[in-house]
Amino acid sequence: AGTYTCQANNSVRNTSMDSVEVVVQFIPNVTISGNDTVTSPDTFQYTCTVVSSPVADISWYFDGTETSRVAGLNVTVTTTDNTTLRTTQESVLTIPLTNSSFGGSYECRANNSEGNGNDTRNLTVLVSPLATIEDPQITVNETNNITITCNAMGIPSPNITWQFNMTDITIDMTKYIVSTSSVVGSDKNNEVTS
Repeated sequence: AGTYTCQANNSVRNTSMDSVEVVVQFIPNVTISGNDTVTSPDTFQYTCTVVSSPVADISWYFDGTETSRVAGLNVTVTTTDNTTLRTTQESVLTIPLTNSSFGGSYECRANNSEGNGNDTRNLTVLVSPLATIEDPQITVNETNNITITCNAMGIPSPNITWQFNMTDITIDMTKYIVSTSSVVGSDKNNEVTS
């Protein structure tokens, strides 16, 4: 790519010249940058850099769906360098308030008359643990056993421990029975029977 100039001269006349500019067109080269982990509810951004000739159309996809159809995602496109040899564009995908539903695959696609380019990244949204007990108060006869269920959610999956009157419970199988089951990747269900 560049300018080629033809010069002609002889004894009759001074130099004559003419030029042609050669533009090499190529498919978009696409690169996504940014951290692949965010803690909810922080703001998050991926930046997609596209180098191409001619200029490319850029679009973002979240788990295969175009981001314009996903609530809570914002996309901006800016051209940072535009010459006859190549165009550099940046597209920024922003999630103002992250939550676990935004974890997944993000793809930046760029296409021009020469073809298509893309890059993909996987985002993990970390979520602080939340523990809930189904019944805030249980009344029971002193000779009956009770089962208390604690549901805990978070990413990564939280560990559950039990306390009685703010003192850690040492699991004595004659007094307490504790069972744990994973519900959905980030959820945990834990029961203590006394």
